[in-house]
Formats: sequence, C-alpha cells, structure tokens
Amino acid sequence: MTGQIMSAEQVPSKGKLTGWHVLLIMLGFFGVMFAVNGVFLYHAITSFPGEDVKKSYLQGLDYNHTLEAKAAQDQLGWSAAAGMVGSDLVFDLTDADGNPLIGYQVTTELRRAASTAHDQIVEMQPLQSGSYAVNLSDLPAGRWDVQFQVIDPAGDDIVFRADKRIVITP
Repeated sequence: MTGQIMSAEQVPSKGKLTGWHVLLIMLGFFGVMFAVNGVFLYHAITSFPGEDVKKSYLQGLDYNHTLEAKAAQDQLGWSAAAGMVGSDLVFDLTDADGNPLIGYQVTTELRRAASTAHDQIVEMQPLQSGSYAVNLSDLPAGRWDVQFQVIDPAGDDIVFRADKRIVITP
C-alpha cells in the first residue's frame, strides 16, 4: 500500500475561503439590509399623512380649556346615540330627562384611520324628535371615526361632542 502525502502547497485552491470572500459576503449582506430598510422607510414616509390632530401643540397648551368644556358637557347630562340606518348616519340627542333636543346645528367630522384622503365635515339635517341625519352613500366602505359636534343655536359655541366608530358596508 502506497500512501501519498500532500503538502500544503499541493492542496488545490478551488473553494478556499479567503478574507476577500468574507468581506464581499458581509458587504452584500449589509447592502441588502440597507436596501430593504430604504424601501420600508420610503413607504413609511410617503404613506403617513402627518399629524393626526391639527395644531396638536397648540391644543396641548390649551388643554385646560378642553377639560373645562368636558366638565360643562358632563353637567348638561345629555346623552347621544348614533348608528347607520341604511345609507344614512342617524344621531339622536336627548337631555338629562330623556327628552329629545331639537333646534341645534349638528356637524359631523368623518375620518378614516388609515388615510386622510376621504376625511370630511358634513352638516346633519334635523329630523323629528331630536334626530339628525346625513346620507353617506358616497363614502367608501370601511371603518370610520365620527365626531359629532352640537352647536348652540344662539351662538357658535360647541356645547356637546360625541365620538363614535361606524362601519359602512358596500
């Protein structure tokens, strides 16, 4: 039996991992990571509309006024109910004794959580017995956040606010 002993100089160099290979592998790995992060960053910046609340800093400075308005609303004892009836959004407003409140101007701010493209403010039309309604058949289907604002008929002061989440079906 004859054995052949190979020295280090005789080992074929094919498949040998060198420092340059490791450098190229590392640069390729981090290059792919930076490219993917760049794509995610681009889509995050271009799809986020910005502030959720207009002038949020100024609203924060005036937060005590917001708390006072909330306390005044609570003292009224009014209650509200809202929901979809067909393609109409109906808002019912009653006083502390359960009597319907009529003669108020009610505006509604419709907002989508995902996009500001279809956000709008609409005025509701008064119906009988303290109900107010607006037709929403032109809005896209989906989940909507609605803020109702009841305005005093004697002035332009908002005397009552109510929030509701509704689902518009196609």
